[in-house]
Amino acid sequence: MRLSIATKIFLAFTAVVVIFTGVLMFGTYRTQTLYERIQQLNHTVVPISLLLSDVQTDLKSFNVVLNERDPLVLRRTLQMTRLIYFLPDRFTRKLTRAREMAEEANLDELTDAQQASLANLEERLQSLRSRAIGFAGRSRRFSQLVLDEKPREDPDAYAQQLIDLQAELRTDARQLDDQITALRKDLRAATDVALANANDSQRSSLYALGTLSAVALLIAVGLLIAVLMTMRRLTTLTEATKRIGEGDYRPIEDIAESKLGHDEITMLTREFNSMAESLAERDAKLREQHEQLLKSERLATVGRMTSLITHELRNPLSSINLNSEMLQESLIERGISADDDEVMPLLETIIDEVDRLRDITEEYLVYARLPSPQLEPRNLPDVVESLIDFHMFEWSQTGVEVDLQVDDATLGVMADGNQLRQALLNIIKNAIEASPPDSCVTVEVTRRDGHAVVAVHDEGQGIDREARKRIFDPFFTTKSNGTGLGLAMTQQIIEEHHGSIAVESREGHGATFVIRLPLQVQKAESTAAVAKESA
Repeated sequence: MRLSIATKIFLAFTAVVVIFTGVLMFGTYRTQTLYERIQQLNHTVVPISLLLSDVQTDLKSFNVVLNERDPLVLRRTLQMTRLIYFLPDRFTRKLTRAREMAEEANLDELTDAQQASLANLEERLQSLRSRAIGFAGRSRRFSQLVLDEKPREDPDAYAQQLIDLQAELRTDARQLDDQITALRKDLRAATDVALANANDSQRSSLYALGTLSAVALLIAVGLLIAVLMTMRRLTTLTEATKRIGEGDYRPIEDIAESKLGHDEITMLTREFNSMAESLAERDAKLREQHEQLLKSERLATVGRMTSLITHELRNPLSSINLNSEMLQESLIERGISADDDEVMPLLETIIDEVDRLRDITEEYLVYARLPSPQLEPRNLPDVVESLIDFHMFEWSQTGVEVDLQVDDATLGVMADGNQLRQALLNIIKNAIEASPPDSCVTVEVTRRDGHAVVAVHDEGQGIDREARKRIFDPFFTTKSNGTGLGLAMTQQIIEEHHGSIAVESREGHGATFVIRLPLQVQKAESTAAVAKESA
């Protein structure tokens, strides 16, 4: 399931809130548990310990009576302090209260160790209470015996009876005190253990809270970084949009495709890259069409001017040529020999230059009035081979060999035979003129990527970069006697045949002109596809 950016951000902050809430609840739970355990001790162990302490204090006060030997002093002490009456009963009440508190105590909140140490608390308090009840009964008998002022038949027996009762009470008081001391010791130990456990729980709670808080903080920082990284892509998109407005159609390349997800920003990035590519292609097509339009307008203008100039020059040149020939004949009739070294060479030079100018004007006129090609099925290797065979003798006089290499003897193309021969002738002638004597011009005819390809390679000095940029411009030439129309006408012919021409060259390593023409089958299929789309 794809989540939106808003949903991801909401979930991220919800996760942060939940994590911190969980940490807070955990800390509150641990603190509350610790508080309840301490409160349970305060409500159970501490009050019982205080009651037992009071009982021991009362026992120490009662020991004053038990240690007195003189019956008269005992009687006066009891009459004045009344200890013998209320102290034993107070023992019983306090121990009864301690037992009731032990019964009411809820030890479930305490730890197992604390519960084990206080497991027999109720039984021990019940034992103390029973002993205190017996002690109180004997104390009352002892007080009645001491306070009884009736004459004694046997004073010695009476004194011995007091001594025996005192001894029994001292024994009971000592046993009570020992049991209370032992019980208080156990309660103090349980309290110490509880406090130690509380301290340990507090420390562990602090450590746990610190660790969980750190983990929660790291998670929050991680989520924040993730959100910022998501928002950062929006900044990248904004900057890229500004670049689009400035005419820079480069796609966003700093987001690797393997790292992209399926959120809105990712989809927007992909669509943006697609839009940038479409705009770049459209802009390139517009520039190309604009250049083609300018070139067509320029060529049309040049063609009209060339046609006009050529038309204006043809008649004067014909007149000059005719008058020069008539002058030459007139001079011969008047006795000037044709072998005259002063006059005749001048006339012949004039006639030759006029003929050259007439050829140039004819070439200009052909370029300006180049007709649309009449496309017919042609076998390209046959066209190239027949052209080379026809001019082989002429080219052999230059000392340059022309080598034809055909990889596929059947390469059908739709072409105007005369115009295609003219284009190939211009290329091969230029290659021969650029090659030194005893070198070779290689003409390769191959099939490549669904096209028929003619590559003409010479062994000349090559063409520099600046010249390659203008090599197909009209009237641009690197020859001293060139017109600059041959390659321009060749390019026009090839493009009229739905092909292309390009030059490859390195200075000092010759140049290679490559002509690409669509094969006849491909052309037929293309025409059928266009007809199908039109239908």
